Amino acid sequence: MAAAFSRAIVAALWALPSIGLAQTLNVVTTTATPTPMRWVVNMGNQTQGTAPAGMLQTLQNTLGVPVSLVRPLLQPNSYLVEMQSLPVLGSLQTPQAIRAALQALPGVRFASPDIQLQRTAVPAPNDGAYSVNQASYMHTGAYASLRMQDVWEQTRGSSNVVIAVLDSGVLFENPELKGRLLPGYDFVSRVTPPTGSTESGTVFDSGSNDGDGRDPDPSDPGDAPPPGFNCPDGSTTSSWHGTTVASVAAAQSNNGQFLAGMDWNAKVLPVRVSGRCGIATSSDIVDAFYWATGSGRVDPTIGVNPNPANIINLSFATDTPLFGGGCAANDMVALAIADARARNVSVVVSAGNNSGGAVQYPANCAGTIAAGAAEQDGQLATYTAKGAGTGFVTLHAPGNSNGLYVGASNTGTSSPNPNGSTAFLFAGTSFSAPMVAGAISLLRAVRPSLTPSQIDSLLRNSARPYPANASNSTNLVGARLDCTPTSCGVGLLNVLGAVQAARALSNPLPVANVQQSAVVASNGPFELDAALSTNSAGGNANLTYSWQQVFGNPVALAGTSTSALQVQSGMAGNIAEFALTVTDTATNRSNTSVVRLANVSVNERTFTPSSAGGGGSSSGGSGTGTSAPTPVATSSGGGGGGGVLGLAGMLGMLMLLGGWRQRLGVA
Repeated sequence: MAAAFSRAIVAALWALPSIGLAQTLNVVTTTATPTPMRWVVNMGNQTQGTAPAGMLQTLQNTLGVPVSLVRPLLQPNSYLVEMQSLPVLGSLQTPQAIRAALQALPGVRFASPDIQLQRTAVPAPNDGAYSVNQASYMHTGAYASLRMQDVWEQTRGSSNVVIAVLDSGVLFENPELKGRLLPGYDFVSRVTPPTGSTESGTVFDSGSNDGDGRDPDPSDPGDAPPPGFNCPDGSTTSSWHGTTVASVAAAQSNNGQFLAGMDWNAKVLPVRVSGRCGIATSSDIVDAFYWATGSGRVDPTIGVNPNPANIINLSFATDTPLFGGGCAANDMVALAIADARARNVSVVVSAGNNSGGAVQYPANCAGTIAAGAAEQDGQLATYTAKGAGTGFVTLHAPGNSNGLYVGASNTGTSSPNPNGSTAFLFAGTSFSAPMVAGAISLLRAVRPSLTPSQIDSLLRNSARPYPANASNSTNLVGARLDCTPTSCGVGLLNVLGAVQAARALSNPLPVANVQQSAVVASNGPFELDAALSTNSAGGNANLTYSWQQVFGNPVALAGTSTSALQVQSGMAGNIAEFALTVTDTATNRSNTSVVRLANVSVNERTFTPSSAGGGGSSSGGSGTGTSAPTPVATSSGGGGGGGVLGLAGMLGMLMLLGGWRQRLGVA
């Protein structure tokens, strides 16, 4: 680099608080793109966490304005820097010119603007009568129905699978998530003042909205703007977006209230990336990616995530005029996605709500599954993005009429109402994404060794074709056009077909179909019934069973070599996890799934078992090896209803949801 910049000055800058932006990139599609003041510069192979000597001085010389170091990212060799004013002389008058100048510097691998992504609002229709609010899950005869009851007869998921929900945080006490949540982390780095520096009627300056910066508490404090202000999407109240997204993927199921999640056992890792107005910066998202997957630099203040994700769900989108509407291969988010996939993590991103436009950033980055929204008849929702691209898969997940999804929420308009847990009908590709993420977690339960590429292929090859006239684009007379793989995507989500295809892969495995995770109110006894487990051919002959406790304080067990495990006592104040390994004696192949019980009195965010729960045997995808499911010593989750639970009450439970309020859905 150019003239040396002393390490003492770098250290002094590192110790200073971040300076607020004077101008940020507007995430609303406009004809003009404001110049971003914050950039991420990747310096190639440097000492991790230490800004190279001379870097800031060289940036200042190049841009002609003061530049300060904000922080190193968890992405190796990437540094977030901030211009203290905009270049006013010379050729650096556009974001494209600034980016080109930065990337031309010696040693710079890439430079990315720290852009803002946000959910995009889609109004729910005024029709208040929905006879079945989760018709998408049922075999109703509608073209796009998922037939989830047939799926759940094959697998209800496994608590070995972790879905990281990068969003606004979650409400830990919501009954649809209680017991299923891991501790998580809050990555919103900017502390928002009562009114932001660029707020004038409409809020454009995002930040934490909880009065502090990064910390281990991913609770959602609400993302409403200050009184008297509007968010860029027009909203004035809190969305509880992260809670809704998490519930679509993994709500407590078969527990007689609210809704059913796609996966009845997967754990949710809440990773807070958005604050006021649901706006998230790309640099915070990148740090969240690396922490959730364990694939990047370790920050000693943040620490290591003890529950690495298997799936990442990101329900945020924006346009990227700087990239010509696409995603550059050397973009920092694209690199984070590639590094996540290298750690065997699938990445699902909302396609965007631009009413028939191209898939938005970062769903259009290579390696993502871009999730759009469809209706029950297979036609694309009017609001959804669509289309194909290089390196990513686009498919559409069905909602009910007009692409509506039901999810857990809260009645609080600004801060959460302690007694306000409820469910609403929402619209938006924000909720298509966790439906796809939940489908992937079910695939991982059936075939634990699946790679992201294999999962992409299973979803692509099993997708239901779009019906005639499915596109949300119209011809000159207003008639809907047909969808093609180029114009729309690979098709409609088909969970049953994907599960069946996974089971039909070479060297088929048996499936340990454990009962749903549960929140329980007493010390015991409880029965965990896994009678729906099947052998390698899909039948129930030649199966042996082996249960072991793998997490929590030790409990008294009986029936550990049968399909039904009796948890006799020991659940008071406890969260316990039990692994069932089924072996097909005809093929000598095994598979393991995990179920959790959480006592209702436990503080899920602070629970730590007094001793290890035990070991277990698992074969992953090969069916030939044995490895112990590792107890998660710092996890804090559990599961849904209680006692002896089955599938029989599912349809009745779904019908208990009358009286839901409709509101603006958010994506």
